[in-house]
Amino acid sequence: MPLKKIRVEELVVDKRIIPPIESTEDVRKTQSFIGRQSAIKALRFGLDMDKEGYNIFVVGLPGTGRKTFVKHFVSEYAQKKPVPSDVAYVMDFDDPQKANTLFLPAGKGVEFKKDMEKLVENLTEKISKVFEGEDYKARRKEIDEEFESEQERVVNDLVGKAQALGFLIKFTQTGVSYYPFKDGKPLKEEEFAALSEEEKKRFEENEKKVQLLIEAATENVRKLESLYKERVRDLNRYALLFATEEFFSVIEEKYPFSDVREFIHKIREDIIEKVSSTKKLAELEYYFKRAYSINLVVDNSDLNCAPVVFEDTPTYHNLFGKIEYIEREGMLYTDFNMIRPGALHKANGGYLIVDARELLIHPFVWDRLKKILFSKQLEVENVDTAYGYSTIATLKTEPIPLRVKVILVGTPEIYELLHEYDPDFEKLFKVKVEMDWELDTTVENISDLVAFITDYTREREILPVKRSAIEKIVWYSTRLSGDRTKLSMKLGSIIDLLEEANFFAVKRNSKYVEYEDVSRALKEREERLKLVVEKYDEMFRREDLMIDVTGKVVGQVNGLTVINFGDFEFGLPVRITAKTYLGSSGILDIQREADLSGQIHSKAVMILTGYLGSKYARKVPFSIGVSISFEQVYGYVEGDSASLAEVLAIISAISKIPIKQNIAVTGSINQHGHVQPVGGVTEKVEGFYRICKIKGLTGNQGVIIPKANVRNLVLSDEVLDAVRNGLFHIWTVDDVDEAVELMTDMKAGIMNKNYEYPRGTVNYYVVQALKQSHDIAEGKGKEKKAKKKREKM
Repeated sequence: MPLKKIRVEELVVDKRIIPPIESTEDVRKTQSFIGRQSAIKALRFGLDMDKEGYNIFVVGLPGTGRKTFVKHFVSEYAQKKPVPSDVAYVMDFDDPQKANTLFLPAGKGVEFKKDMEKLVENLTEKISKVFEGEDYKARRKEIDEEFESEQERVVNDLVGKAQALGFLIKFTQTGVSYYPFKDGKPLKEEEFAALSEEEKKRFEENEKKVQLLIEAATENVRKLESLYKERVRDLNRYALLFATEEFFSVIEEKYPFSDVREFIHKIREDIIEKVSSTKKLAELEYYFKRAYSINLVVDNSDLNCAPVVFEDTPTYHNLFGKIEYIEREGMLYTDFNMIRPGALHKANGGYLIVDARELLIHPFVWDRLKKILFSKQLEVENVDTAYGYSTIATLKTEPIPLRVKVILVGTPEIYELLHEYDPDFEKLFKVKVEMDWELDTTVENISDLVAFITDYTREREILPVKRSAIEKIVWYSTRLSGDRTKLSMKLGSIIDLLEEANFFAVKRNSKYVEYEDVSRALKEREERLKLVVEKYDEMFRREDLMIDVTGKVVGQVNGLTVINFGDFEFGLPVRITAKTYLGSSGILDIQREADLSGQIHSKAVMILTGYLGSKYARKVPFSIGVSISFEQVYGYVEGDSASLAEVLAIISAISKIPIKQNIAVTGSINQHGHVQPVGGVTEKVEGFYRICKIKGLTGNQGVIIPKANVRNLVLSDEVLDAVRNGLFHIWTVDDVDEAVELMTDMKAGIMNKNYEYPRGTVNYYVVQALKQSHDIAEGKGKEKKAKKKREKM
């Protein structure tokens, strides 16, 4: 059957699909949202949908520009929306342990705060001048004198009437006392006892009358005091209203809003009450500054549209606000001035963007956010108070009506996790926006990528990019995607490459970013990350890790693996060996027996059993034992990409036909023997090329890959040059037999109707080896039976 060797032309991106420009200076149209049409449509729907629960979850892989896209698009969308009101917390004068909210048009909040600060600064001085004025003093003196006169009249009347009844009245600090008297002198106890019964009886009857007179006089004094206080209060009210009218009328005229009018009215009443009940006016100065101040928690004076807030650290307090405390003499104290806003306060009336992962890792945040979105009201409560972990008396804040669109940005895994385990998630986040991680390498999409590059270079004022550099960036984008027919949407990585290439271009005083700058940036990045690769290569040089890249060996194949260190991955060849023996039939996977095999790899070995059985055990049982091993691999083996190499090693071990060591193999197989695509094929090819280079290129070395993986090859210039010059080769196969023929230089052989293979083919020798093993096993079985029979006789 014909074997396919890949030509270099099949491994490169067609440059004709790149726009015909000399550099990004020739680009007129720019594109901010490359390949985001479906995402934009979904996002626009979510932003337009003004119904309960239509918050948005943007799903995408890290590095695909999810947050940049959302912030950019939402910021543009927010331009159409009005600026929301400013929000302030003020004292609740009816209950100082509460805080009321004050809403003002955008920009008025900061002005109102300043005006109230000026008012408070002048308030004490103005009130002092009023109370020190001659008019106030004269009127107050008149009220005092009238009160004292009336009080004296009541007292004198009480004294006179009591004396007429034979009792003296004495006023003390503890109240009113009375004593019987005779001949102008108070009676002592022994004198009172010496009186006649008639006189005693008269004193006792008069004592009751005196008590009634005292009660009546006391009540009259109380009424006088009440009237006095009321007259003083009215005087103070009039004086204070007159004194502050100028201030408050200006405030009310400047801020003709119902919230402000009600707040000013409360302040006026509070001033009258506090001034009337305080002897020293100076003691009220601190109170005025605290009680009449404005805690402006949302200041939208700098906005010209709806707010867009991105909270990158969504802790409980950062999102929902907090109430702070200060310590005074061992006691904790707080008031409305110590309320601190959260991101939801600032985003109210607009949009809040939060990283879903960051939100979920902070305790209580997700639960609290759900409750607030359901209630549509925002109260400031510290986490310990909200969840009952604190018994400290705290401030109660008036709820703020919440009208905000929350946009979460997260990975598909987080979305699926929330959707699966939280029934509230679907009720609150009904709009899913999916960000594609790759695009087809069409002329239109590459033009959009070039426009994106142009837009970025102009925005960040970096050098224009030459066409040759653009070609290399497109190559890098396809390499990131792992497919020459796809462009990666990991725009963050592309931006990093642009910045690094620009650095090297500036360093050599160039006016453009050129091919050599992009290549150098890629090479320098690899140099910074490849220390581990160098350590592995050194072990291959010293043959601490054993790999043959020449000759032929029975039951031994060079497989290919990919090592991933997070920020860097690379390919390594690994020796796969197979051994056969008489005994229990089947395949013994040494990796699995040593608990170094993952479930996918274990499944692949089972598929091998099915494939080998159906191919070779049609007439003869598979009565041979096979063990396979990844030599010098001490880590966890996962995946099925080595199954083609494993089956080749097994076929070689059974047939005793040697396998080429100058060719490495990757690919998975199904039970029909079809070769299926695998991942990391570029790294695997480059990894084997690197080892061949270390051990010496011979011109006949190369790699077998699945035919379906050709489009996944995005190779470095060095490997492409080696393929172009015939120093290295890449073959593609569709089934196992194609790989067998390439690795043995023999025909594989096609099974006929009688389930037999042509003599002299690889498959023929495999069947013959199985027959021989079966015959041996049968012979030993007959010998044992005969021996037992003789022993019985």
